[in-house]
Amino acid sequence: MNFLRLTQSTRFIIPSFILALSLLLGFGGVSFQVQSSSDNRAVAPVQYSLEFNGTRAFTYLEGQCAFGPRPPGSNNLTECGDYIISVLEGKEWPVQTQTWIYQETQLRNIMAGAIAAPQYVLLAHYDTRPIADSDPDPLNHSQPILGANDGASGVATLMELAGVLPEEAKAVTMLLFVDAEDSGNYNGWSWIVGSTYFVDHLSQAQKSNIRAVILLDMMGDADLQLPREQSSTPALVDAIWQTASELEYSNIFLSSSGPYVIDDHRPFLLAGIPAVDIIDFNYPYWHTLEDTPDKCSAASLEAVGCVVEAFMETQFVTPTFFIPTGHPFTPDQLILLSMVPVVIGGCIILLVYKLKFQKNTE
Repeated sequence: MNFLRLTQSTRFIIPSFILALSLLLGFGGVSFQVQSSSDNRAVAPVQYSLEFNGTRAFTYLEGQCAFGPRPPGSNNLTECGDYIISVLEGKEWPVQTQTWIYQETQLRNIMAGAIAAPQYVLLAHYDTRPIADSDPDPLNHSQPILGANDGASGVATLMELAGVLPEEAKAVTMLLFVDAEDSGNYNGWSWIVGSTYFVDHLSQAQKSNIRAVILLDMMGDADLQLPREQSSTPALVDAIWQTASELEYSNIFLSSSGPYVIDDHRPFLLAGIPAVDIIDFNYPYWHTLEDTPDKCSAASLEAVGCVVEAFMETQFVTPTFFIPTGHPFTPDQLILLSMVPVVIGGCIILLVYKLKFQKNTE
């Protein structure tokens, strides 16, 4: 994934022009709403029956890392994918795979549960970056990363959830493990290849059937802090963060805003599907050789796992429709959009001066 923090001034300029341009140009079929996604009413405490076990989830994290670095197309990733499938099938989740060729490399997404018509999609990427291009030692930049947090943490959480979600979850929930998320800007590869391919091959009926997408990425680090990712669907973020508050995890699920992140939730947002990215991008070992299991924590996996389990428990009882508010634009596109009024204003000024000059020369 990639990210960019916008300046405060840019943030104030962007919203009105995004709304106007989206109405004029019809970007991606995504709904844009101006009303608040939360009514701020007091919510009575909710009692949950949770079974998520962080220690058990951590063994799944270590199990993936035991295969070594897992870049797309590698034998390590193939073996790790087979390991994921065996665990899912052992928990009696029906599994299918989606394979295709990209950049002369065979890729594979793994899907479990409600494959034909999911109402909820829980996803993580199971590949790791082929290069440690953020490592402090330039000599390590050509080496592949182990990806304990960036990759294995989200997958481990989904693998544990497969064993604790109620049986009825399999009829409405898809667990999705996507390939080739983290090879962007390397050898001509794009980011988020697997999730993009998955969404591109959904029918319109399937897209319309999905109520919510929850992406788990880089949420296993020992010093876990989860701000609200800014491109995520606000109403969905509100609901999950409210659940975290009820479970007394507000010290982890923060009320502050984090960066915009180009991640696996983006293709869903572009398709008009409510989606949230649960991610801690303030991770000093990102894309380095030091992204290893000792930097991660079973307690962090348990915090996120319990929140997702509790949220899904409420959805199975009282399903919610989350309006896909927000925008699907990348940070670069947002910056370009923020320049529109400046360009228009400059053109108007030039036109006025031109007309005045012509009048004065007549």
